[in-house]
Amino acid sequence: MDTAFRHLHMPSELACEFLAVFARMEYSLKATRFAVRNGRDVSASWDQFANEAHERFHAESSEELKSAVDFIWNCPPRKQFLADDERVRFRDFEIDPAQRKLQQLILMVRTVRNNLFHGGKHLPDGESEPGRNERLVRSSLVLLRECAQLVDDVREAYER
Repeated sequence: MDTAFRHLHMPSELACEFLAVFARMEYSLKATRFAVRNGRDVSASWDQFANEAHERFHAESSEELKSAVDFIWNCPPRKQFLADDERVRFRDFEIDPAQRKLQQLILMVRTVRNNLFHGGKHLPDGESEPGRNERLVRSSLVLLRECAQLVDDVREAYER
């Protein structure tokens, strides 16, 4: 196994699949009306997408989706922060009652992506609960694939 993947605490193929699906979804948002201009740059408006798609989102539509949503919601990813002792640590995700559930779920998926991509799952304490990181990634994949189907133009861009 490549040493770069040794500390992922999940199969490298799963991590690559998740990053590819995430990137494809982000492209799909930017290729449609969910693109936001930041000066000369563009980014995906995940919140705008979530707020439009929330009425079409039904976690109970399949057992796989319900299980994925329940896991992400009840065991959300932790966010990295720099503690007073100058060490990188994790803090629990804080639920914002002012946001819709799908908006928060997508924010949690984005946190999973950030942790994976920016090294949060490579830290020595990145796997304090065996299997948790892998299950977060698997659950996030299920949610992303469902989200890709919720809005017609996003689905078309995703399937191109």
